[in-house]
Amino acid sequence: MRLLNEYNREAAVEYARTWALYRNPKYKDYDPWGGDCTNYISQCIHAGDIPFDHEGKDIMHKWYWYSDSNRTPTWTSADAFGRYVLNNNRYNTENYGIYSVLADYDELEKGDLVQLIYQGSAYHTMIISEVILDDRNYLLDYLICQHTEDLIDFPLSEKEGERRYIKILGYYK
Repeated sequence: MRLLNEYNREAAVEYARTWALYRNPKYKDYDPWGGDCTNYISQCIHAGDIPFDHEGKDIMHKWYWYSDSNRTPTWTSADAFGRYVLNNNRYNTENYGIYSVLADYDELEKGDLVQLIYQGSAYHTMIISEVILDDRNYLLDYLICQHTEDLIDFPLSEKEGERRYIKILGYYK
């Protein structure tokens, strides 16, 4: 039996805020090819100690980036990424790599993800950088960071479109 390892939410959010308005020169900028949002989100969760996944049965079941010519579509494509993170592990599996689940709006924490959906497919990915509570501890809003229209600590309530909420539970190694 494998041990579920903790996702470092603080490190992921620190990375998100550091690079929200810039591009980390260690990675390619995919804005000219349709957007950099999921490349950036993959970088954020990798900075949160989620290791590359080389264990899947094919390229759509793996997740890594070494260079533009040595990467998986799941690292850079919003829809492929969403399918990977939600299907890599389930309640009774212990596959190598990330373990995430669909969540309700009010279950999100810093470091969790939001995807915008159109006709069943994800086209944009964002990371929660802050949870905004009122003085009675009721949820008011979330702040997000993203690329492809670079935003840092932007209110999620101002984003339009159908959403998918993804809670990262940790990872197996």
